[in-house]
Amino acid sequence: MDQQSHLKVMEQGFIILRSDDQPSPRIKYIAKGQHNWATLERFETKAARDRKLKDLLQLSHYLFD
Repeated sequence: MDQQSHLKVMEQGFIILRSDDQPSPRIKYIAKGQHNWATLERFETKAARDRKLKDLLQLSHYLFD
């Protein structure tokens, strides 16, 4: 998703998520009013991160980039 698309969906109240492995497994997010990606939560393992991400994506206001 490009930056213009991010802005459009964030204006409608969506929160965009990304998974990241550096420096440790984590979920990053960006939402309306933010200009940079921020860490939502850090995890001990990638599997734990992926389970949490799956749960969050079941909620209607989260999208995955």
